[in-house]
Amino acid sequence: MDETIDLRPYVKAVVSFWWLIVAAVVLAVLVAVAIFLSGKDYEASALVTVPEPTQQLEFDPRIITSMRSTQLLTAYPQLAMSDDVLAALLPTAQSLAPETFSSLTELRGTLDVIASPDGRIVRLIVRTSKPQNAAALANAWADEFILAIEAVYGRGGMSFYEDQLNEAGAELGAAETALVQFQATNRQGIVDNELAALTTLQTAYLNQQNDYQRALNDIEVLRTQLENNTSDTVTLADQLAALSLQLQPFQSVGATPVAPPFQLSIGADSQLTTTQRADQLQRLDAMQVAFESALAARDQQLTGMQPAIFALQVEKQQLFNEGERLQNRRTIAIETYSTLARKVDEERVATRETVARLASRAAEPETPTRANPLALFPAAVAVSVLLSLAAIIALTWWRQLRA
Repeated sequence: MDETIDLRPYVKAVVSFWWLIVAAVVLAVLVAVAIFLSGKDYEASALVTVPEPTQQLEFDPRIITSMRSTQLLTAYPQLAMSDDVLAALLPTAQSLAPETFSSLTELRGTLDVIASPDGRIVRLIVRTSKPQNAAALANAWADEFILAIEAVYGRGGMSFYEDQLNEAGAELGAAETALVQFQATNRQGIVDNELAALTTLQTAYLNQQNDYQRALNDIEVLRTQLENNTSDTVTLADQLAALSLQLQPFQSVGATPVAPPFQLSIGADSQLTTTQRADQLQRLDAMQVAFESALAARDQQLTGMQPAIFALQVEKQQLFNEGERLQNRRTIAIETYSTLARKVDEERVATRETVARLASRAAEPETPTRANPLALFPAAVAVSVLLSLAAIIALTWWRQLRA
């Protein structure tokens, strides 16, 4: 069996209690008027503009340097109401009204954020009981919001690279100055000339030593020949060999000319004849003493030259090492400066379009903020009618249930 709901009792009840509906409407209007007239909060707002990024740069495949523009723009209102931004704003709010702003929750209750449809303009709204506090807090909030945007979206990174670039520029200047000063006072050429002169002289002395030693060896050979000769006389060939021994060391190419150990003179009318073996041996002994004396002198001279040559070689190496070090320092400074300069340019391009700017500072409001009457009164009437109808229907249903 179908059950039907009889609405006639409810309609009769609504008609019977029309005065209750009218009374509810009147009461609601009076309450709306009271609310409208009692508004004492002052509202101030600051405008922050954030241009949409025109490009996205990736300098390292592992690092994304910027977000998509839509994500970036929709994130700004959330960033404005973030705990970090409000925590930075709280000291300012407490200095203005310590009894009102004792926590982030109370501060957040007085703030509101409205973004434009395209997300490029963010309105920061503050409502407080004092107009001067509303304006001051709105402007302080805008400043903290801009700082947060710069820190999150790259301006802080560019500042880091700019500081590094300034330090690299100072290092480059110092490296170039040090290199120029070193080149101005460099003794490399003087040391090279002195070392070349000593080396040349050393080579000449060594060549003479070899000649002297070779002559001593030949003297020993000739002495052996003379001692093995049973004749008392010396042939003309042996005399000429002895004369060659006397002259050989002093005709060496590159040797410093020195006087022979003794003079051998032959007159124009003299004739080369045989001589006694004892006389020739005596001549060879004198030659041997002279060559050994010259060889010892050269040994002493070469020994005395070694410290000077070593000192010049050490100084030459030190000058070379210092020049290389300063040149490498300058090269590294140039490369470092160039790398950082490119990085600063890249960061500047990446962040140029994401820099937030304060478009309009909040002014001190002159009148308190009131509710919109076009929305307040119709809402009050509608709510009062619905509540009174619900009360009448509920009362009628209760009566029928008890009957």
